[in-house]
Formats: sequence, C-alpha cells, structure tokens
Amino acid sequence: MSSVYTATLVAQLESQAEWTYAQAVAFAEENSLKPRSVIAKIKSLGLDYEPKPTSVTKTGEPVTRKGEIVAAIEASLGVGVGSLVKATKADLEKLAQALENMGSEA
Repeated sequence: MSSVYTATLVAQLESQAEWTYAQAVAFAEENSLKPRSVIAKIKSLGLDYEPKPTSVTKTGEPVTRKGEIVAAIEASLGVGVGSLVKATKADLEKLAQALENMGSEA
C-alpha cells in the first residue's frame, strides 16, 4: 500500500514542532489532503498538536465551568463559599437557578 505522505511532505510536517488545528487545515488544503489525515499524521510523527477549542458541550450548550457557577452563587449570596466547587455541576446549576428564581420573586 502506497502512502500519500512523501518524504517531502513528512519533512514539511516535521519542520514545524507544534501544530494547531488551523495550521493542519491550511496544510491539508495546500497539499490536497484531508484535515483528519494531516492531524493523524502529525500525531503519528509524535509532533505536538493542539486541537481546536470546543465552545459547546456534547448537548450543544455553552461550556460553563463549576468555578463560574460558584462565583455567581457567591455574588447572589454575598458570601464566599469556595468549597462549593466540590459539589456536582448539576447540583450547582440547581442551586444557582433557585437563587435566581428567589431574586426574581422579590
């Protein structure tokens, strides 16, 4: 089976120690390759690769960190409760929603 990655292409890939998703896509377009193939080759060569950041969860909702939820709860209560970060994200979201509902009823 013949590889689409010639010695020249491999040398071009190896000439850059770190790759981002955007760089891999650009390289793929320049060389008539598929981005997934280029990314796989970068990883198989052991080069550093930084995937594109995800801005939504698997369910399509925006990513919210537990620390952000705790900060909103602390702001609502007016007290610092940093240990809340150890609670589950679902429980924190319920608590934040309950506090928001209480604030809108007042």
